[in-house]
Amino acid sequence: MGIGDDAAILQPSPGTQLTVSTDTLVADVHFKSNDPAEAIGHKALAVNLSDMAAMGATPKWVLLNLTIPSYDKKWLNGFIKGFATLLAKYNVQLIGGDTTQGPLNIAVTVVGETLHAIRRDGAQVNDLIVVTGEIGSAAFALSNPRRSKVCNTQLKTPEPRLDIAAQVSGYATAMIDVSDGLLADLGHICEASEVIAVIELSQVPINPIVQKHHDWIQYVLAGGDDYQLCFTINMDDEENLPVDCHIIGQILAPHENQTEQVMVLHHHQPIVTNFKGYQHFKDE
Repeated sequence: MGIGDDAAILQPSPGTQLTVSTDTLVADVHFKSNDPAEAIGHKALAVNLSDMAAMGATPKWVLLNLTIPSYDKKWLNGFIKGFATLLAKYNVQLIGGDTTQGPLNIAVTVVGETLHAIRRDGAQVNDLIVVTGEIGSAAFALSNPRRSKVCNTQLKTPEPRLDIAAQVSGYATAMIDVSDGLLADLGHICEASEVIAVIELSQVPINPIVQKHHDWIQYVLAGGDDYQLCFTINMDDEENLPVDCHIIGQILAPHENQTEQVMVLHHHQPIVTNFKGYQHFKDE
């Protein structure tokens, strides 16, 4: 039972685990206040569905908490269209939430099901590191809003990679979505799995227009907001990788004096970076 009572009632499929994730999107932090309402609605749901993809889960139910400054029928219709179109695409049911008045922000909670969750702590020494799509496009578009229609689409209306997640869920050993930046998110896998990683920058899939920019390395390694997947696999499973997956490195055993969780090479030469990825309270 969904909307219509004080709480929703969920019936999980037999033998499955429930997976739950929530995200808050704040105006002029996660999106621009003057972005099209339909794009805001799309992104609010997409970033949450991306968390389900990162766990190898199928999203089933969503709760939406929407805070808006005033009642704007045109804006609301656009927002609902963007949100509902994605709900229909992935057969996800809106089961409740709340609407209040205040500064524009959106909180979404998604509940999914999985037979076997893919966690961050499963990466093993010698595993290959894989990413989907192109990395750095969203950060490039944020700083260069009129340079690339493709990159703008990646920033404003990202597509959760549920397609890839479903195909690799049987053999991915660890997985995360790239929301805070490649270095930071791969670092989360390394920390949870107690390993280190080495990646080859020349193997990371990058939009050509991004690579021509003088800040391209920062966009790729620390930009975030891509909502592509980063995951690890056993070397024997390389031939099973679906299209749009790219091997960019390998998992290694930690060294006694190793300080970096992720080492970056460019054409086999190590490079030094001080990128930390996106942090909400970086000045605290």
